[in-house]
Amino acid sequence: MPHLTLHVQGTDGHVTGTAVEVRQVLLAGYTGRDRRAVMAHVRELEALGVAPPRRIPSVFVVNPWSVRVADVIEASGPETSGEVEVVLILRGEGLLVGVGSDHTDRACEAFDIDQAKRRCPKPVASVVWRHEDVADHWDELELRSWMTDGVDRQLYQEGAVAELVPVDELFDELRDIGFEPGRGTVVFGGSLATLGGLRFGQHFEIELRDPVLGRSISWGYRVSVP
Repeated sequence: MPHLTLHVQGTDGHVTGTAVEVRQVLLAGYTGRDRRAVMAHVRELEALGVAPPRRIPSVFVVNPWSVRVADVIEASGPETSGEVEVVLILRGEGLLVGVGSDHTDRACEAFDIDQAKRRCPKPVASVVWRHEDVADHWDELELRSWMTDGVDRQLYQEGAVAELVPVDELFDELRDIGFEPGRGTVVFGGSLATLGGLRFGQHFEIELRDPVLGRSISWGYRVSVP
C-alpha cells in the first residue's frame, strides 16, 4: 500500500512528521449543504455533457496510488482541471485535515465520470492539521483555488467550508451508501462551484485557510501533458 509523508502542524506552529498508509480513497461529490448550489454545479457539468448523478451525495472510488504529495502531475490529456477540496485522512491517532485537488479529465467526464476521476492523480498538500484543533470553528474555514492558463493567474474557486456538509454528516452519508471509513481511508470532501465555469490550465494552486487561528495550508502543482 502507498504511504503519504505528511507534516502535522499544531496550533502553536510546531510541526511533527507522520506517514499514513493509504488503504482506501473516496471522492465525495455534490456535498453542498445548499441544494440549490449543488444543482447549479450539476447544471454546470451538464453544459459539458456530463449526465446528472443518480444519487446526491455521490461517491467515486479511486486507486490509493492516485493520492500523492506532488508539485507536478501527468494529466491524461489537455482538457483537465483541478477542484480544491478539504481532505480528511483517518489514522490511528485521530483524524487529520488537509487540502487537495480532485484533478479530473473533463473530456472523459462527458461520457464516463467514474473513469474521468480515475484518469488523473489527486495531489494533496504535505501539511495537515488535527481535526480536533479546528472542529469548534469548522464552518469558519475557507477554500480557494487559482488557475494559470498561459500567463494569466485567475481566482478559480472561493468559498467557506460551511457550504459543504459537516464531517460527521459526510461520514454518515458514506456509511449509508455502503462504505466504512476506517484507518487508512482518505476522503475528499467535495468541491465548490467555479467562478466563471470550468476551465483548463497548466498550473493550479489550492488553499485551506483558518481565519480563527490565522494560518493556512497552500499547495501548487503543474500539469504535464504527455
